[in-house]
Amino acid sequence: MTPARSSEWLLTTVSAVRELMVKRLEADSLNPDAKREMEIALEELDVMWEELQGQAALLERENERYAEFFEYSPDAYLVTDVGGNMREANQAALELLASHREGIIGQPLSHYIADEDRVSFLTRTVSLMLGGKSLAWQARLKPAAGAPLLVEFSVRAIPLKKSGVGGLCWLIRPAP
Repeated sequence: MTPARSSEWLLTTVSAVRELMVKRLEADSLNPDAKREMEIALEELDVMWEELQGQAALLERENERYAEFFEYSPDAYLVTDVGGNMREANQAALELLASHREGIIGQPLSHYIADEDRVSFLTRTVSLMLGGKSLAWQARLKPAAGAPLLVEFSVRAIPLKKSGVGGLCWLIRPAP
């Protein structure tokens, strides 16, 4: 669950609990002591609700800021899954691959590697997926249109919380 969805779920749940508490208070079936305790709990819930709304708004702004940083970075960034398929690509990566987002998302990054470099590329990628931390190397990138281009890959494994690797994060720059 993404942070934005987590906060949305939490806000929805708190809202539903609050509505149930209000209905229960309006039913007049509570004894006075229970009713007073419910009113106090409802006041505390309202304070928590306001705090959660503020935190959710802050989280959303930070998420948007990260998304803008990723998308408009001057360097090409990609994220691939454990199968080597591209899941995210910023504008610089799309330009480097001479493709559009719909054309590459879900496609193996290895399809954009020159044939003579593909075995080495896949070997290094598998090494990272099997527990390597990060690697940097050069290979020829084969854009959808145009001539192959020598690039430098800087790649880091995205660790899962419990164990293993969830994918790879790629920085791609033209080789010096």
